[in-house]
Amino acid sequence: MQPFKIQIPDSEIDYLKQKLTLARWAAPASQHGWEKGVPVDYLKKTADYWLNEFDWKKQEAALNQYPHFITEIEGQNIHYVHVKSPAPNAVPLMLIHGWPGSFADFTQVIGPLTTPQELGQLAFDLVIPSIPGFGFSVPVIEKGYNMFKIASTFATLMGRLGYERYAVHGGDMGAGIAGIMSGTAAYNLIGTHINSDFFAVAGLGMFPSDDSFFTDEEKAGLERMRQYKKDGTAYLEIQATRPATIGAALSDSPVAQLAWMVEKYKEWTDASKALPEDALGMDQMLTNVSLYWFNQLGASSAAILSENMSMAFDWGGDGSQEASQWTPPKVPSAMACFGKKEDESLLKKLTSFMGEPDKWAFYESGCHFPAMEVPDLLVEDLRQFFSGLRDNQ
Repeated sequence: MQPFKIQIPDSEIDYLKQKLTLARWAAPASQHGWEKGVPVDYLKKTADYWLNEFDWKKQEAALNQYPHFITEIEGQNIHYVHVKSPAPNAVPLMLIHGWPGSFADFTQVIGPLTTPQELGQLAFDLVIPSIPGFGFSVPVIEKGYNMFKIASTFATLMGRLGYERYAVHGGDMGAGIAGIMSGTAAYNLIGTHINSDFFAVAGLGMFPSDDSFFTDEEKAGLERMRQYKKDGTAYLEIQATRPATIGAALSDSPVAQLAWMVEKYKEWTDASKALPEDALGMDQMLTNVSLYWFNQLGASSAAILSENMSMAFDWGGDGSQEASQWTPPKVPSAMACFGKKEDESLLKKLTSFMGEPDKWAFYESGCHFPAMEVPDLLVEDLRQFFSGLRDNQ
């Protein structure tokens, strides 16, 4: 477990600025809004802020206020943030990011979770790893880092840190990893907590063939999901089938990396926010984009997504006879969904197909990135669920 400090060389920052200065722009399209992707005018404005106003060194210093470490597990470097609570009897909690995210997604929840402001509130020791191919868990040394292997790697990490019993939270790809850990590391888990939303469920594409038990309003929402699956998941198909091609573009052009991520920041955030920075904040958004650019994560994360899209959405096992004969103990689970009020009942029905969680909650604020959009709501939901488990023990 080697201490690690983020230190992006000045030469890399200068190179980014040079690339942004020399960017070649597409002609403005006749589109209105974001329906065909990121508008050129918006992209120019955001790139200009990245070039002239965004202060990477300031953001780097903010990230370095937390203890970072690198450890090697089966030959792979795994980066993680480990923040211990000053409170006694804190619950160990792993927070797992997704795409297009990183460990930096969780900076706004670290303080509230580790240092509660009210007497008697549950506190957490936090472990925030970077998925292989993301953050500083690079380079990826070999193929095969699907979610089962990542789940096993993260369970090993928690064991090395001395945590025999711990909790897990994840969103997006992190939700899948957390779900797999509920099977593969069930004896070590206090409980699992995941967040979901309209786009996460629609992206899975697991729509029921029989919609007779849906209301007319829910059927309309289901049709919007089908349309999104058709029109809004090209990014996933490209990364799943041609990761090397898109990786080449994202590794050479910071504008491409910016457009690739900011489109999803716009589409997957609170629909009441006009622009992605209204939901996330411009500096938070560009901190993540910068991490992807400096570490060439566009290519490595696409490769990992490709690995995972080649496996079935079978969160409970690998389909082998041996696996099917083993039943892990029941792990308490919670799901927090975020989004539009009209989607609440539809999301509740669709997510129940993946198994009824012990706690299900819906929030009308935020969407795919609650740790950045509505950190207070996520903190409260996590604390309610795990406090309930503690009180019932």
